[in-house]
Amino acid sequence: MKIKILLYSVARSDLDRFIPLLNYLKKTQSIEFLVIASYIHYLPKFGNTHKFLKDYNLIKRRINLNFIDNPKFISEQVANEIRFISKTITKVRPNVILVLGDRYEMIAAPIAALPFKIPIVHFYGGAVTYGAIDELVRHSISKMSHLHFTAHKNYSNRLIKMGEEKWRVHTVGIISLKNLKKQKILSNTKIEKSFNLDLKLKTLLVTIHPTTLNDLNLKNDIQNVLKAIKKTNMQAIFTYPNSDHGHETIIKLISVFCKNSKKYIFLKNLSAYLYPSILKKCFAMVGNSSSGIVEAASFKMPVINIGTRQDGKIHGKNVVNSDYSYRSITRAFEKISSKSFLKSISNIKNLYEPNMTPKEIFNLIEKLIKKPNLLKKKFVD
Repeated sequence: MKIKILLYSVARSDLDRFIPLLNYLKKTQSIEFLVIASYIHYLPKFGNTHKFLKDYNLIKRRINLNFIDNPKFISEQVANEIRFISKTITKVRPNVILVLGDRYEMIAAPIAALPFKIPIVHFYGGAVTYGAIDELVRHSISKMSHLHFTAHKNYSNRLIKMGEEKWRVHTVGIISLKNLKKQKILSNTKIEKSFNLDLKLKTLLVTIHPTTLNDLNLKNDIQNVLKAIKKTNMQAIFTYPNSDHGHETIIKLISVFCKNSKKYIFLKNLSAYLYPSILKKCFAMVGNSSSGIVEAASFKMPVINIGTRQDGKIHGKNVVNSDYSYRSITRAFEKISSKSFLKSISNIKNLYEPNMTPKEIFNLIEKLIKKPNLLKKKFVD
């Protein structure tokens, strides 16, 4: 009898890190594999990213709404996600549900699944990010989950300190990193033609998301970042922020900034096909994306991590932390541009390197979901 697995993806941020597992599950005969994409995936504003799931068994749904950047709208959409997931569970009756990360929409899946007594497998819990509401969501999902696959041994230890039984917690690293380094790197010519860039110039990759617990000075903060980038005289590729409250302010400010110079481009998203090439070709990453903490180290790439959004996450020596003041950001640029700093990160290893393959992870899930006490969680003091 086939194992029926349901995966819930809320945005590109979780999808890209799930890709190796998605590909394995798709081709494995003993699995019936289905995917729910959240409403965010269907919004033109964020690039219609459901198209990246067309090769998987994506459950069809209709999304007809205009995204409104306010807390009431966001809260209502999470409620709608719970309803849709509940209907889907009733129809397909999965044996297990996979979720990843800490986006606020992600909490909809475990909430919907609880009354159905379906095991939840949570990827990448146990981390901390003190500057975002994701911190609360992540730990809430972890307590509603039955199996945990973490990115780092310290994160596994934290889950155990949170009362999780040791047999439920497994350190696997970020499984997408192995694929990232195997991807074909596109030629400079191809990238330059695609984006109208000149890769002979030093190029920055910039992603700034709203800082959900500290957004009082959002406009001024973004203006300081843009002013500091302009001072470097470097070329820059900006990518869209996520859908958190405040994203419209960020989009407007960056859009105006990019219109005033041919050295800057603003993209809704970068596909998994393009992303490794961009990381390889860019000089540094700037902003507050988790990609600066996780993926950049695989390319020995300098990172300026701005603000508190990623506070608490383990990172490599390639990451320089900065606040949102213009002075702090310019000092960070000076540091990452120095010969001594570049030499110091030339041989770094990624702290999140995977230590299990997708096949090994699935085999472990298959084994553990058969345990008779899987749904009866104990809190270990």
